[in-house]
Amino acid sequence: MNDPLKQYQDLMKSIEQIGKLIKPYHQIQEMVRLNALEINKKFAAAAGISQVNPAIAAIGVSNIGKAITDAVKIPEVDKAITTGLGIPNINQAINLEKISLRKIAEEIQESQLPLSQSTAFERLKIVEVFKQQTDIWQKLIQPNEKAARLIELTMPQIREASVAWHSSLTQTINRFQEFKLLTEKPNLAARLLENSRVYTGFVESTIQRIEQTENQKRARALRISLRLAEVQLITTTEALSSIITAPIDDEVSDTRPLDLPIIQQDELIAVVESEDIEDETALIELSPAVHVYTLSRQVLLLITQCNEVVKVGEKPEIFKPTNKLLEVFTDLPWLLPASKQRFADFIDCLYFIFYEGAGKDKLRFLKEHGGVLEPGDCDLIWCIKHLRNKWLRHDADHGKEADIRKSWKELSAKFSWLGLQHAPLSQEHFRYLHCRLLKEADAFLQKILEKLIKSE
Repeated sequence: MNDPLKQYQDLMKSIEQIGKLIKPYHQIQEMVRLNALEINKKFAAAAGISQVNPAIAAIGVSNIGKAITDAVKIPEVDKAITTGLGIPNINQAINLEKISLRKIAEEIQESQLPLSQSTAFERLKIVEVFKQQTDIWQKLIQPNEKAARLIELTMPQIREASVAWHSSLTQTINRFQEFKLLTEKPNLAARLLENSRVYTGFVESTIQRIEQTENQKRARALRISLRLAEVQLITTTEALSSIITAPIDDEVSDTRPLDLPIIQQDELIAVVESEDIEDETALIELSPAVHVYTLSRQVLLLITQCNEVVKVGEKPEIFKPTNKLLEVFTDLPWLLPASKQRFADFIDCLYFIFYEGAGKDKLRFLKEHGGVLEPGDCDLIWCIKHLRNKWLRHDADHGKEADIRKSWKELSAKFSWLGLQHAPLSQEHFRYLHCRLLKEADAFLQKILEKLIKSE
């Protein structure tokens, strides 16, 4: 029998280890404080004022917003900033909303501070990402009026989940440190930690659902969904770690909604409430979300394998690890489109893998560019490109009438190729297309890999 006290102690150790990992980045607080101090001095010097705002001197991560707000309420600093930025009415308190952000950015740039403001604040975001997650884990184990029930029902699950979280985060951070992402590309590092954040929120909501339910079948499905998400987080982390390298571009995209864990959970609940299935494996196999996760994971594995084969042969990678491709490795496994908007996110992922990531107009998997495929082997690529450029990210009704008719005719042909005789209208249609395209991507990559191996 598991010892609840031992489980609690182990969980605390896990959280302490995460604290050690992020401790060096708390030094960023001091960097920001010093930069704010320099800005304050610069503005003061512009008006011949020697006083330094004590609110900025005491600035910290938790009170940075308040300190800056307090700063502009001090008359002397009001006057200094007003003079430096050319804002009228210097006898009135400054309205932050009226200050030109462009002018402020120019002032900061001209001051040649020892650390760029943008980088400092991006690093602060990393600290905040870690802090939000550790706060949730600590909250999960805090004693409360439900302590006895919590230990009985959820402490084993919390401990197992925390181990998965800690393992994933440690592996990812170690890879970040190899390529200096935390210090040189903190915005990219924060973006690639998105599934860790999603997982933490999923664990929190699932533990709450377990505590609140009296239905044993539902509780069982919830526990199974936790274990599934643990395994998925670890395998997704391994896939990302295998491809992380020094970034070759600067652009970082917005996050995408990663809904698969919660949809997967709801599917498992529906199954246990409608069918009497004792075998856990058989139960899991009835979840469509689990199936598409497996397909997504297989696609990422094949991408890595294709790259490894050509690199061993001293040839350039077929799928370049751009920032967008790294983001796809983070997002694709837990991306589950059930609407046109979310389906567009999914098609973006495929586009960044198979088109942008493979060379755009000089696709590296084509024979004419050193690859192994003929254009006739690439129906998937032309389908992805058309869905994105003529429907999801651009207006098919734009252009001359003849071109519009041609676009819609080609779009109809792409849907037909995928097995849908009309435009997708429902959640079921989008999920069908999602699954079908993943299968096509799997088959496409398998073909590349087989031909690469034969050509060696």
